[in-house]
Amino acid sequence: MITVYLKTETRELTIHKNIGDIPIEPFLERKSWIHLKNPTEDELDLVAKKTGINKDMLRISMDEEETAHIDFENGVTMLIVDTPVIDSDNESSKYFTTPFGIFFNEDYFVTICLKENMVEGAITSRGMKNFSTGKHVRLTIQLLYQNAIAFVNIMKMINKDSEAIEHKLHQSMRNKELFEMMHLGKSLVYLSTGINANQLVLERFKRLDIYKKYEEDIALLEDAMIENRQAMEMCSVHRDILNGTMDAFASIINNNVNHVMKTLTVVTIVLTIPTLVASFFGMNLILPFEHSKLGFLYAVLISAVIAIICAWALLRYTNPRR
Repeated sequence: MITVYLKTETRELTIHKNIGDIPIEPFLERKSWIHLKNPTEDELDLVAKKTGINKDMLRISMDEEETAHIDFENGVTMLIVDTPVIDSDNESSKYFTTPFGIFFNEDYFVTICLKENMVEGAITSRGMKNFSTGKHVRLTIQLLYQNAIAFVNIMKMINKDSEAIEHKLHQSMRNKELFEMMHLGKSLVYLSTGINANQLVLERFKRLDIYKKYEEDIALLEDAMIENRQAMEMCSVHRDILNGTMDAFASIINNNVNHVMKTLTVVTIVLTIPTLVASFFGMNLILPFEHSKLGFLYAVLISAVIAIICAWALLRYTNPRR
């Protein structure tokens, strides 16, 4: 799908989408922001032809394994960064990253992402200060800034999810919650990799001369780097907390298993005593009480007394407070 944003001279933001039979080509104007979400080949052809940006260059950002980097080719500046994505239908990992491509030349500004992301809507819905689709360098920095904020917001969501799962684990130790904790740990690995790669892109972009024309751009890029470093620190802290929580619950599970095994061992030993006494009286030998009418009762009483004494001794000896 293609979405075209254009900030007019009257400071009004117009939005056009290729939904239904409405043609989108007339709205692909100069100084507009063209965003493609999971585009088709026809949409790529249309944008490449209109903007003069090589189609193969646009397709780079559609590779989910593409790493964050900056490149220049035929007057086109390309930035690939990782952006966080939420997928509630994915059982293995709810949070992960996907490439977000930024391409601009003197006339056109194009972004591409395969998934629904938090960056595009953040800029257009919040009315960001000095937002203009015609100022390509500033718009790039604003996108990088909002991308860093998106990572921070994702970390807050992960923290809430972790606390909710931990509360469930306090109520009942089930495999479902443990798997959810494991999936959160996997998500943090993906997010950490993306944040670190984005930091390298920000640092390289900072060394370019194209963004140093305006003081506001320099300050905004510094803010983006600060937000990205904050996301890095939050990710590291959450990973440490999650790993510590998993280790703690693993120890609790081991302690519970040891307690169950201890109880079963005591029960097994105690039940062995009546069997041993009964086996003595079952032998073909002369034994006490064999001619008494109360012999069976005596055998039961002896077995019970010895079993009780043995159980008391074992419980006292294995008491952790001893």
